[in-house]
Amino acid sequence: MLQYYFGKGKGKTSAAVGACLRAAGNGISCAVIQFFKNGTSGETEPLRQLGIPVLACDFQGTRFFRDMNAEEQAAVIRCHNENLRKVLAENYRFLVLDELGDAVSRNAVDLSLVTELLSRTDCELIVTGHAETPLFSERADYITEFRCIRHPYQNGIKARKGIEY
Repeated sequence: MLQYYFGKGKGKTSAAVGACLRAAGNGISCAVIQFFKNGTSGETEPLRQLGIPVLACDFQGTRFFRDMNAEEQAAVIRCHNENLRKVLAENYRFLVLDELGDAVSRNAVDLSLVTELLSRTDCELIVTGHAETPLFSERADYITEFRCIRHPYQNGIKARKGIEY
């Protein structure tokens, strides 16, 4: 089945990682792909220690895709597509595709690879993203929208290590 978590509220990745841990704890083979993230957020090392691969793009410099130059964006897109090919070549039964919704909406991933992944019937998929993307909402078996009511960022407080990342 396809689980789709989207919205501007906090908790999409945390919910997806929690579901991944539950699956792994029940003997289901899992992997995580992080889109637009460099694989250093707090959840990645414990997942790896549990034997759950976390694939991300080890890009340096500019944090946001929108602020990258064309060459940097192309490198990120190549990495995203390579990571999708890697999980397609394996037999994982549970995949977290963190921020894939954003990667699709920003044309930062090959849609044919995403479509191929969505067509798999032997794998539970969790896709996260900020804005609703019809490619996922029209196919999802579960849809959860995260809505921000209040966030410290609104008061100028930056993301805190171990809490938001």
